[in-house]
Amino acid sequence: MDDRRVPEDADRDFVAGAFVIRERDNVKEVLFLKHKKYSIWLQPGGHVEERETPDEAAVRETREETGLEVEVVGEETEYQGFSAVDLPRPFNINLHQIEEGHWHLDFQYRVKIVGETEDYEYNDEDMKWFSKEDLESGDYDMPENVRKSALKAIDGQDPSTI
Repeated sequence: MDDRRVPEDADRDFVAGAFVIRERDNVKEVLFLKHKKYSIWLQPGGHVEERETPDEAAVRETREETGLEVEVVGEETEYQGFSAVDLPRPFNINLHQIEEGHWHLDFQYRVKIVGETEDYEYNDEDMKWFSKEDLESGDYDMPENVRKSALKAIDGQDPSTI
């Protein structure tokens, strides 16, 4: 078995995250949260709930955690006369081990801000906008794959070209 894949006896959860991109003073930035359990910087996101698609989960989790109303960057296509929809394509899909025997399959989306709410989970001290320069510095505690994906999200590139 390929050791980069989920072992047969392991649990796997579907999760979704959002790379929230904004431009301020001609500098693009991406939003990160200081994760409450792991104390590292991660993009907003969480578990895909029952009857929810990954893109819906990314939008919901971002709103709940940050108070930002966001919209996935990408197209959704409905087909006339069919009960079928092509969902917005994730920017990246990542498989990572959380702990022994537990893995997450993470659907990651680029999103844009379309509004704000006043009720959210994280406080302002645990939210930070990172510039490309911040991400390239390596001064912040975050997984390398997340840092590289964030750099590609800021540049509008496909992370598979890393």
